[in-house]
Amino acid sequence: MKTNFTGAAGTNMTVEERIASFRYYSKEDKEEERRFGVSTVLKLYDPWRIRKVLFTSDVDSSSRLLLGKEGVEKHVLPLLGNNLAHECATREGGNVIIFDLDTRSEHRLVMKRWSTGSFVLTSNWVKEFVSRRGLERHDEIGMYWDPFNSRFCFSLLTKFRRN
Repeated sequence: MKTNFTGAAGTNMTVEERIASFRYYSKEDKEEERRFGVSTVLKLYDPWRIRKVLFTSDVDSSSRLLLGKEGVEKHVLPLLGNNLAHECATREGGNVIIFDLDTRSEHRLVMKRWSTGSFVLTSNWVKEFVSRRGLERHDEIGMYWDPFNSRFCFSLLTKFRRN
């Protein structure tokens, strides 16, 4: 049994037609939302503030993970607290905890700023993550700073598949 609804302009619509009409926005609909400063478009929350497809230098004997300057400065340093943020922004670095969400394990590394302005995670990166997790070039990882537990959260988002 099909249920009919009276749509805009007094037209009768089936449930299927009504649902289908929700999928598309006219230019007028988009303009109205922009004008009122609202959006009815559903966006799923993505916690991964730092996403990275691993390079050879991230998984080889360099023993460090290179993190982008902008991501760390915008999404991590403001949440660290003054002392740790200051330590991590130096060449000596500061100790950070990284919680591997996939294996539920905690690891201690050093985060520091390079002379280029980028940030790196060092001190056992290869042992604690690359070797232990079998990370390879082209794998995608994600990280974010958890301010409630004062630690990074880490996950292997996509394992690169070789043909």
